Amino acid sequence: MRTRYTLINMVVNIGGQLLNQVLGFIGRMVFIHYLSAAYLGVNGLFTDVLGMLNLAELGIGTAMIFSLYEPAAKDDKRKLAQLMNLYKILYRVVAVIVLLVGLALMPFLGFFIKDSGGIENLKLIYLMYVANSVCSYLLSYKNSIFLAYQKAYVKNLWAVLCDAIKTVLQIVIIVLTRNFILYLLVQFVLQFIPNIIVSCKADKEYPYLKECKELPEREEFFGILRNIGAMSFHKLGTVIVRNTDSLLMSSFVGLLSVGIYSNYKLVLSGINNLMDKFSNAFTGSLGNLGAIEDETRVYGIYQELDLLFFVIYAYWTAGFFALFNSFITICFGPDYCFSVATVAVLVMEFYISGQRKVNLMFREAKGLFWYDRYKPLFESVINLTTSLLLVQKFGVAGILGGTVISSVCTCVWVEPYILMRYGIRDEWQKKLRDYFVRYAQRAAMVTALAAVSYGWVKFCPAKNILWFLLDGILYTLLFAVVMVLFCRKTPAFAQLKGRALAILKRGGK
Repeated sequence: MRTRYTLINMVVNIGGQLLNQVLGFIGRMVFIHYLSAAYLGVNGLFTDVLGMLNLAELGIGTAMIFSLYEPAAKDDKRKLAQLMNLYKILYRVVAVIVLLVGLALMPFLGFFIKDSGGIENLKLIYLMYVANSVCSYLLSYKNSIFLAYQKAYVKNLWAVLCDAIKTVLQIVIIVLTRNFILYLLVQFVLQFIPNIIVSCKADKEYPYLKECKELPEREEFFGILRNIGAMSFHKLGTVIVRNTDSLLMSSFVGLLSVGIYSNYKLVLSGINNLMDKFSNAFTGSLGNLGAIEDETRVYGIYQELDLLFFVIYAYWTAGFFALFNSFITICFGPDYCFSVATVAVLVMEFYISGQRKVNLMFREAKGLFWYDRYKPLFESVINLTTSLLLVQKFGVAGILGGTVISSVCTCVWVEPYILMRYGIRDEWQKKLRDYFVRYAQRAAMVTALAAVSYGWVKFCPAKNILWFLLDGILYTLLFAVVMVLFCRKTPAFAQLKGRALAILKRGGK
């Protein structure tokens, strides 16, 4: 049953993300054609500012969803209803905090923007971003009941549909009116609708959620608060590391650099969102796995997913380094390209972030939030310090380099250590050593692939879309050959191959 729900969630998540990624990219090309690059900078800047305001969420969602896995596996309706009532109260408090802090920051917008690029109504635009963030907390907690029952596709189907409609309407509005405020208004309305629909479906499918007005028992309540306390550190680290880049660029380099960065970020975020949809398909099943299976079984699944995510992120990383600037040039023009050094740092951060995903998925499935609660604090301090030091000399590359350095100094070794020691436990030292050996070998292989592919592209640069596609095909063939030679003798490869053949065999009947 876990495999079946995972596949359903995966099809819905990936299919929907691909559709919306294509529409979003078309929308970005229209946006650049009809509006200035400064609007791109404002969009990226305010998105990151609101991302920082979301620190008020404190990781409540992750901690609460973990708490739902066990009662969902046992179909304990009373406990589920109690937890959902607590979830609702906490998210309403978060909505109020985000609103108040967002309003308090409005007088200081001038400090975040070095050059506004002549954009009018900045305060109104900012208020629309704040309203959008606040409303996202009002009903979204009900999505978690479907996730706990491994039915995330229920919410995702509606989210995909509304995202597609939103993007089409935004394209029409930009072409016809060139009005950025109307563009944001459509975004506000269409992003709220899926939560309303899913809320109604949750009330209908799980009526006991409305009938029970109780809160969790005292002991469980404090256990949840303990997890939320631990997750608040993780949330702090994530917000500082992921949402300060645009602020630093805007303050030290200029709003135009944020606009250029946003094009690269659009592509990378698209892939990351696609991978988030892919990994989210496993979330409910991994939570169920962690609740009822032993560590040996958990570690076997971990090895499979670790190899799978490595292959996927290795493919994108080496490919991006070789072809990213060619792609940006074809789509947006050479004026929107970063230097090769900046692209190298950008894709390095993308790769490191991607290799962390499986460890984070299993950490959440096993509820290991407490053990590395201080790690994000060190990560944040290192990130901000190094970014501020490096931006003076290296500009955008220095800011992104700060993120890479902070990840290497903390996340790259702390997260697997916590998972192996407290989640896997059996022979954890040996498994941890094996992990780091694999990590080093894989990083060396991706570096070599990226260098060879870049050398080919530099020797025969892509002058048009057909040449770009040819480069992409040649790179894909090279990557496939290297991966098969590199991975084919590993147990995880054999397990993945067997699982894929079994799924295909069942699908053919």
